[in-house]
Amino acid sequence: LLGYYNKYLFDTAITWTTDGANAGTVNFRKGKFYSTNVNGVLLSNEGYANKTVAEILNRIAWKYVSKVGNPKLMNNVMADIQIWVPSIQEQNKIGEFLNRIDDTIDLHQRELDALKETKKAFLQKMFV
Repeated sequence: LLGYYNKYLFDTAITWTTDGANAGTVNFRKGKFYSTNVNGVLLSNEGYANKTVAEILNRIAWKYVSKVGNPKLMNNVMADIQIWVPSIQEQNKIGEFLNRIDDTIDLHQRELDALKETKKAFLQKMFV
């Protein structure tokens, strides 16, 4: 498999893009993953590396991106960002809710893609 790597560096964390046009984009990564040098990784032994905290950070991290030359959001800047978060129990409930919404969006996107392919096939048959 091209690009397959069977080792991992991290297990469940929050990551963000440090360089380029997407600098400051924050995501929650559930499970084992390998990380490159163009993203930062936030780890938590207390359960704060979760979907809710990632979404909160994603809403504000862009404000801290340096836009001089190539956009950047480096580790030292991310470490200084302070946010208020609800209790871990509330974070888990919010995260579950957000995951259900994401799943619904994915389902509708797949349905939309299938309809676009159907339309394409009909158009090909009509104009052959």
